[in-house]
Amino acid sequence: MWRTAHAEEIASAVASLMKEKRGTFARLDVRDKLGLSPEEWLWDYAAIFQGMRVDHPDIAPNVGSKFEGVFKRVSYGIYELTEYGEKIIKEYDCYACL
Repeated sequence: MWRTAHAEEIASAVASLMKEKRGTFARLDVRDKLGLSPEEWLWDYAAIFQGMRVDHPDIAPNVGSKFEGVFKRVSYGIYELTEYGEKIIKEYDCYACL
């Protein structure tokens, strides 16, 4: 249950970032948008973020089919939405006022 809640928070933060700028975003951007400390991000959100990648590492947790493949890594620490991710993020656009 908490995985889905964190995935939704991440999706909402990415929606907010996409309103501010188009294209790529960094994990740090998402963490800052959520107002998390480095420790909170590492222990509670980093693995969920990894599980949301289309190219996630095999050790990433299952985040549920809705949140799998939302974004992909384009370079170290830099990500962009997949076509599927763009559709999902639109659902969170109205919640982008974190």
